[in-house]
Amino acid sequence: MLRRFEIYKVRSDVPSDLVDKFETALRDCGRYIPEVLHSVVGRNLSQASVTHVWEHGYESPESYQRYMQHPYHACILDRYLLHDNPERITEDNRLRGGLLGYEIEKPEYYMAGGVRRLVLLALAGDASGEQTRQLLETLRQTPRDAPEMTLSVVGENTMGAAWRTAYWTHLWEQGFESLEAMEAYRGGASTLAREERAGWKERFGGIVTDAADVYYELHEPV
Repeated sequence: MLRRFEIYKVRSDVPSDLVDKFETALRDCGRYIPEVLHSVVGRNLSQASVTHVWEHGYESPESYQRYMQHPYHACILDRYLLHDNPERITEDNRLRGGLLGYEIEKPEYYMAGGVRRLVLLALAGDASGEQTRQLLETLRQTPRDAPEMTLSVVGENTMGAAWRTAYWTHLWEQGFESLEAMEAYRGGASTLAREERAGWKERFGGIVTDAADVYYELHEPV
């Protein structure tokens, strides 16, 4: 499967009813393009300079290509997004990542509700394979040490590289039942919570050179 995120910043002067239509167009994408799975739109609640995250998946690269060529994509979605379209309502963001994604065998990321926190990680280019393996395995096992976290999935940002936005090398998806549970994790004593608060400088040999996050509430996916 392909797991995919698009992260947007809607201009501040866009009327609220148009923002609602934009969200609906994204959320309903799976109704018109059957290749789009688990389509969820979240309004960013973090301090990141973005407004929306659209998360979804595809069963294969072929299904992703069919999505890209579908008329709904060109006639509906692109109206809000393309730089050369006068109806565009988004603008470039400072998160250094607009389109991100990774490959996964099955949709382990799936959540019907709760809070999603997406942590963007930049790993050093000279990190060894063993260092990277140890880091990713530790991330995946975080719920064992931090019970506030109900889901932890990690993937290499291969789709970002394909779209020439490869600053972030890996994506770490975290799941929580509520915002309160997420804040309890972030302020807690687990290994990874402490490492996040330390700016990724105490463990893993310093291979994490940068990190950022966005989080948002989930509603039942399409």
